Amino acid sequence: PPPTPPAPLPPRHGASQADARGAPASLPHAPALAAAAASLLGLLAAWYARWQPGAAPAPEEPWAMAGLVTVPGNVDPDGAEARRPPPEKPWATRIQETLSVSAIKAFRVRHILVADRATAEQALEDLKKGLDFEGLAGLLSTCAETKAEGGEIGWVTLEDEHDAVEGLLPRSARYEVWGHKPGDMFLADTERGTHVLRIDDVMMHLTTGKQTRGALPGLGVNGRTKSLAGWALAKPGEAAGPAPKYYVQTMGCQMNVADSERMAGVLEEIGYEETQSKEDAQLLVINTCTIRDHAEQKVYSAIGPHAARKRNGEDVAIVVAGCVAQQEGAKLLRRVPEVDLVMGPQYVNRLGDLLEEVGAGAQVVATDPTLISEDISKPRRGSTVCAWVNIIYGCNEHCTYCVVPGVRGVEQSRPRESIRKEIEDLAAQGYREITLLGQNIDAYGRDMNPRQTFADLLHYVHDVPGIERIKYVTSHPRYMSERVVDAVATLPSMCEVFFVPFQSGNDEVLRRMRRGYTVAKYMTIIDRIKRLCPDAAICADVIVGFPGETDAAFQDTVNLVREVGFDAVNTYAYSPRPNTEAADWEDQVPDDVKEERLQQIMRVCTEVAEERSQRYLGRVMEVLVEERNVKNPRQVTGRIRQNRPVFFDGDIDELRGRLVPVRITETRPYSLTGVQEGDPY
Repeated sequence: PPPTPPAPLPPRHGASQADARGAPASLPHAPALAAAAASLLGLLAAWYARWQPGAAPAPEEPWAMAGLVTVPGNVDPDGAEARRPPPEKPWATRIQETLSVSAIKAFRVRHILVADRATAEQALEDLKKGLDFEGLAGLLSTCAETKAEGGEIGWVTLEDEHDAVEGLLPRSARYEVWGHKPGDMFLADTERGTHVLRIDDVMMHLTTGKQTRGALPGLGVNGRTKSLAGWALAKPGEAAGPAPKYYVQTMGCQMNVADSERMAGVLEEIGYEETQSKEDAQLLVINTCTIRDHAEQKVYSAIGPHAARKRNGEDVAIVVAGCVAQQEGAKLLRRVPEVDLVMGPQYVNRLGDLLEEVGAGAQVVATDPTLISEDISKPRRGSTVCAWVNIIYGCNEHCTYCVVPGVRGVEQSRPRESIRKEIEDLAAQGYREITLLGQNIDAYGRDMNPRQTFADLLHYVHDVPGIERIKYVTSHPRYMSERVVDAVATLPSMCEVFFVPFQSGNDEVLRRMRRGYTVAKYMTIIDRIKRLCPDAAICADVIVGFPGETDAAFQDTVNLVREVGFDAVNTYAYSPRPNTEAADWEDQVPDDVKEERLQQIMRVCTEVAEERSQRYLGRVMEVLVEERNVKNPRQVTGRIRQNRPVFFDGDIDELRGRLVPVRITETRPYSLTGVQEGDPY
């Protein structure tokens, strides 16, 4: 569709209030209104044509970024130049629908400059197929300044007037950039030729709600954290005093674990020091989860002791991050005024900037939609063997029971080059296994231009030297493609484990959940997995007691668990979550029935998992050793490629990070025991 039409000009001198509202004050104005309408239609037609493939290059002064832009030649009777809104992308993505381009400060850009559009179009097609951008720039680009650097221009803004920037990427092309997002590749015509552009990163204006921190209500105690204030306001080269100590408390899923590692990396990058004691921390970060029932109450309970410390005059800053923070927003500050910072998951890598505002004496809320930048600092990993790598943030699905889209935002895929670079860095540090993370991992790339797929990404990253194993979570049956199963079956580093939540074994329940697939569709995925990867582990999530679930519908779920033969299932009793449709339905299942069904499905899942474990008995399996067995210091623990934990006798200092052949001598539903059969490698 064409972009949003320009805003109308301000009212003329002497215009009536009716005119100012856009309604005719009298019939004599009709010809003027007709002319204005014709002019507007002409603008729409021109801009629609402008965005068609192969259209002419942008005019010298197209629409700009900073909310409104002056357009010379369009002057009102005052002599003031008319103002127009910024450019919009010619195709809509969810993040574009929720974010104003005026929030964007700068983009980091690469280009390949060629003489004609036909060559550029062919280059873009080759890049879509996975050709290396930097390598192609070195071979093809006619830009002498960037050719040797893989086409890197660097950070650009719309206001850049420097000859260097203008000479590399003229302003008309930079306007094109502002209609896109990281990971996008597209063409732009300028007087230099045709640019094949790729956006590598984005820098956003930091938009927060904040208020000056004052005395805590009723106590007269100033809530400002003195140690953070000195640290935040110190100028470069000045002594800021001892580095504040921090503690990160993590609740919830793997995404939160990965976010906590990123926040710890940010804090250590700016000089904070970790402590193992919450009570010793001047900075407490509580990374919250809102999936389970009573999540908010658990968060307020976790805050309580530290709020008491603050009321008693202790020097402590309290940060509430994650999904509950996004959900509650400013309400959290009103309920617990001792809290200094409330930040949603999309602000994880802006923690340092937000703490500067806290150190300056503000209480801050950061929950507005934003584009997520690449991390400058390195996450502080919880393991030296296995690492999480985010590939897509957010979720565009709106399952009727799920709060995730409202608290983790819309889907934002990371550029594939950034993902591979992070994996290469991990390999250089000695990591052997990575797990690709996404709330809906099969949606990877659908928000990009040109569109990419998760299967394409697997082929792009699977061969990083040093990385022996690649896993991923979580798939969505609605979008999981045959090519993903094929990739796991054929790419040597891909582990034979699939995490495919089914949620219910009954079609009517699935329909009311708005899952977008049937049991038959789900089984076609399972059948393909079993045919191509017969020894693979199949894992899932299930919810019982969903509103309207009958005894017969529940039995369908039990039957599906037995039919598939899952290696592991995360089981949940439905709990109403804030701002979800199903929470308001009248046909809620009684709590005692939900609990009874939960216990039954857990027993069935355990029985099936025990049967699945028995296939390993007597086999020699490759185990990647991770840690010491905390319950038996003589043993080490690791996982096979199918993700089952294995315990066996060994020296952790010798075996950590090594692949060890282990003969399985004992099986349990969710773990195995064995003996070492050969040399580690």
